[in-house]
Amino acid sequence: MNTFDAREKKVCAAIVSCFALYLAAFHIISGMWGMPNTTAYRYVHLTGMVVLILMLKPLKIAEKHAWIRVLDYIFSAAALAVLAYILSDINGFANRQGRLTQADIICGTVYLVVLLIATHRVTGMPMVLLALFFAGQNLMAQNLPGVLHGANVSYERLIDYIFMRTSGVIGVPVTAMANYVIYFMFFAAILQVSGAGEFFIDLALAVAGKSRGGPAKAAVISSALFGSLSGSAIANVASTGCVTIPLMKKTGYDKTFAGAVEAVASTGGQIMPPMMGAAAFIMAENLGVQYIYLALCAAIPAIFYFGSVYFMVDFRAGKLGLKGSTGELPQFKAVIRKGWPYITPLLYIVLLLCIGKSARYAAIHATILLLIISVISSEVKMDGKKMVKCFSRGVISMAGVTMTAGVAGIIIGGISVSGFGIKLASYIITISQGILPIALIFTAVVSIILGMGMSTTAVYVTVATIVASSLIKMGVTPMAAHMFCFYFGCVCTITPPVAMAAYTAAGISGASPAKTGVQAFILGLAAYVVPFCFIYRPALLLQGTAPQVIWDVVVVTVMLISAAAVCQRYMLTHLKKMEIVALLATAVLGFLPFKVMDIAAVVLFVLIYLGQRIRVKKEAAV
Repeated sequence: MNTFDAREKKVCAAIVSCFALYLAAFHIISGMWGMPNTTAYRYVHLTGMVVLILMLKPLKIAEKHAWIRVLDYIFSAAALAVLAYILSDINGFANRQGRLTQADIICGTVYLVVLLIATHRVTGMPMVLLALFFAGQNLMAQNLPGVLHGANVSYERLIDYIFMRTSGVIGVPVTAMANYVIYFMFFAAILQVSGAGEFFIDLALAVAGKSRGGPAKAAVISSALFGSLSGSAIANVASTGCVTIPLMKKTGYDKTFAGAVEAVASTGGQIMPPMMGAAAFIMAENLGVQYIYLALCAAIPAIFYFGSVYFMVDFRAGKLGLKGSTGELPQFKAVIRKGWPYITPLLYIVLLLCIGKSARYAAIHATILLLIISVISSEVKMDGKKMVKCFSRGVISMAGVTMTAGVAGIIIGGISVSGFGIKLASYIITISQGILPIALIFTAVVSIILGMGMSTTAVYVTVATIVASSLIKMGVTPMAAHMFCFYFGCVCTITPPVAMAAYTAAGISGASPAKTGVQAFILGLAAYVVPFCFIYRPALLLQGTAPQVIWDVVVVTVMLISAAAVCQRYMLTHLKKMEIVALLATAVLGFLPFKVMDIAAVVLFVLIYLGQRIRVKKEAAV
């Protein structure tokens, strides 16, 4: 008999909604009229998300054994009790760093256990085990071999670094979540509930729908737009894929390719400015730069990514002889006229960021503008009930990513207290023998492996904490080092064998998940290549003069178009064997950061392009 009945579920849902609204009000008031004590603010944010996760994600076994569900209430009460302990003497709590009381140690232990339990509900065991490893190795370092060997750290000192100090669970990752990301989540939730997703799809279809392979191009464009809001490749696939994948299949693309296009385009949403994924805000904090500067630096690589996918789609359409959509498509002018309620706040948020306002300020005021528009606009049907739903959804959507941020703080705190990060950075330099390409490949592989069981945010924080410093010591600019870690934290969703975005798309398209994963890997080639490009060409991240930026953009564009043509065996027309070899050589030459090779790549590409044009004219004459 199922003892976890509908009444209890209804009561639990009501509690979650009320608690989520309380947290939303807390953040809005704090954001608009000033934040309380920063330590208190971060702990209120983190604890609130812990409680939400425990309420939202009960263990499956609780449906058969009601008493197990009681444990979640006990864990929630324990977390709230520790929060009350912290808030009761917040100044004393901060001043006791390095001189912990027995109560501090007990409360810290309880809080960390509950945090790990909540994180397990979101990410599974990989993130939890990683946190336990980096924290636990401090307690037994004397008995560990190699780079793990060192002096033992007392349990009191470990709790001090992880629980009491801002280097731990309330460190940079949680700070970014509480100060910036949650306000963008409110903004994104209102946009989605008000119908922005449909607008982005209509806009993409109006722009590209009638060109050859138009629906696939529309998928690329709409996913780039919508993915910036959702911040999740899987959520993006589920939202836009239901429309774009059937359209692609109807146009003539096979189901495997259609699913792969959607998966790759959706994955890129996290790297597309102006509203990138949560990891981008943490990166800005780590680098000590304004978010708008980071977004500007990320713009060219993001354009390369989506441009590469776009060319892959176009060349495949040309190869198959596909036309644009023959059905009735949205008209561009009508879409823009209807979509002004969505365009205006997006432009406003970009304007505020560009004139130097903080990300939090921009998100809050753009949200206010969007709410005003939603009330006065006839195009957006937003009532009070929907507004409440938006803010509740914004908080709930934050809960999972905040768990990863909090546990990432355990990892960072563990590394900080032991000095393991410094030792590992030196070790990486040693094993790579100071050869940067080897160190980069090592970083990429580690990121992809970790990404199989962790979110992008968690992967970025972990890898950046451990590896970024070693890359910087080897001469890589800080921006390029962190962006490299970020990119390879994203691509795990399209990298077999665990390519969850591709598998989600395969479920919609009806294709084989394995084949869709392999196809997505090929289509997402730029995601694996571009990070190496901006390591050796920092001008792509705006770390150089204008002539350098322009030249590197030209060279990498030539390289990516050549690679896309080789993958599809088509450019302006079908490629001959010698053209494939020549384009492959062009891609290789463009990848290598030497001026002579750059010139050779551009010249060779131009010659192949002109040759293709001549062939097309001859074929048309015949």
